[in-house]
Amino acid sequence: MDALKSKVQSKYDEFSKGLKMVAKHFLANPEAFAMNSGVQVGQEINVSETTVIRFSHALGYSGYSALQKDVQEQLLNKKSSLFEFHHMKNSTDMDQEFSKKMMVKDAEVILQTAERLNVEDFTKAVDHLARSERVLVSGVRSSHAMAQWFSFTLDLMRGNVRLFRPDTDDIMLRISEMNEGSTFVAFSFHRYALETINMAKEAKRQGAFVIGITDSEVAPIREHADILFTVQLPIKSTLDVAPAVFSLMNAIVGAVAVENSEQFAKRTKVYEELQLNRFFGE
Repeated sequence: MDALKSKVQSKYDEFSKGLKMVAKHFLANPEAFAMNSGVQVGQEINVSETTVIRFSHALGYSGYSALQKDVQEQLLNKKSSLFEFHHMKNSTDMDQEFSKKMMVKDAEVILQTAERLNVEDFTKAVDHLARSERVLVSGVRSSHAMAQWFSFTLDLMRGNVRLFRPDTDDIMLRISEMNEGSTFVAFSFHRYALETINMAKEAKRQGAFVIGITDSEVAPIREHADILFTVQLPIKSTLDVAPAVFSLMNAIVGAVAVENSEQFAKRTKVYEELQLNRFFGE
């Protein structure tokens, strides 16, 4: 992305007034070019779609679609999450305050995520998770721990929640169970495993409501999600984003329990009546 921005800056003086407007918008907000059509970009800065296309040609692209594809790839394909995780920690002074600094950073991301959260989307997601006949949750690699916690906890609240396990589950069978009364929850973080993305695509084709939880507004899962929740950092580090994701999941599960209060009360009573002394220490 830095190279592309440098190219825009180097050509800026050659641009017409209209192209300069597009260039300024690109330098300030390249995400808009990754997410929006040429018409939408033009409307945002009050220029024509033709001007946006001319801007693409000026940078050597065959058209706006080619520019958009390149921007999407450059925004998504950064260094590995592990490298970014170490880099962020390595830039922090290793002293007696190290743990506090790390936890304060996590708290800041949680607060930013809460402030950015779309209340309407949150309410809609909770409603589907509370009322769906079946919920299937998927997340692999670095997303697996999040998906596992979410499916386990949500199943306690309402039942009939299943975590997709690629080592034992038949993917075709799990997808075939999805229908208009189902919800599919996809945890998709950098580097965006294709298995989860393709499952979301097929679940949506089956009629299921798809909720995506990811780290970027332009992540591939966006194309197949009815609702997208993003927990964003300046860098791509799934490890660093995890505390905020767990906080978001906790809020969702808590809201489902409140909305399904009667069902939750019945499930709690069943648990309390079980005699499980052989399984627990107290």
